[in-house]
Amino acid sequence: MMMKQTMTNSTIKNSEDNLPDFVHIFQVENFQKQKPKLLQSISDMIITNDINLNEKGYYYDFNIPRAPRTYLELFIESIKPSVNQIEEMYGLNCNSLGSPWFQQYEQGSDFGWHQHGGHFALILYVELPEMTESTEFLNYGQFDVREGDVIFFTTFLVHRSPKIISNQRKTIIATNLGFEVDRDLIQIHGKEHFRH
Repeated sequence: MMMKQTMTNSTIKNSEDNLPDFVHIFQVENFQKQKPKLLQSISDMIITNDINLNEKGYYYDFNIPRAPRTYLELFIESIKPSVNQIEEMYGLNCNSLGSPWFQQYEQGSDFGWHQHGGHFALILYVELPEMTESTEFLNYGQFDVREGDVIFFTTFLVHRSPKIISNQRKTIIATNLGFEVDRDLIQIHGKEHFRH
């Protein structure tokens, strides 16, 4: 799946200089317009597929991979510019969007330590009322993320969703992206463009 529309000539560096290598955070443009549509799409997904709270206290659709994702088009629209930046930063082409899923956490719910498959994992924070309830990484702790942020990280990084203490809901959409080398992009920019 090719995500790229056009290549830019800008030299793109990590979104925040103090982030570890291979962790990148981007803000979704016009997120406040996207947020209610994404939440409605997730609500439709829950109703259409009769999704109930699981034993850990959250809603998710990871376990029904064949169900059409009502939020997929909006999700792709939201993440596409960030994926394009990752492609240009590393000389890659996104060839797989993976199988996106949502998780909607209620008070008292959590998700234990785990890792993903693929090359880069991606999390879009649709609702994140408390930064202290953002993804926690075993090696790094928590990063400064907000609603409307997209975080990319290499899939082997162990992470979890800490217990939701507040009485407000946390909603994410996540996926595992696959990439391949984009030799044309490397030819256009030259190898020095990609040195960090």
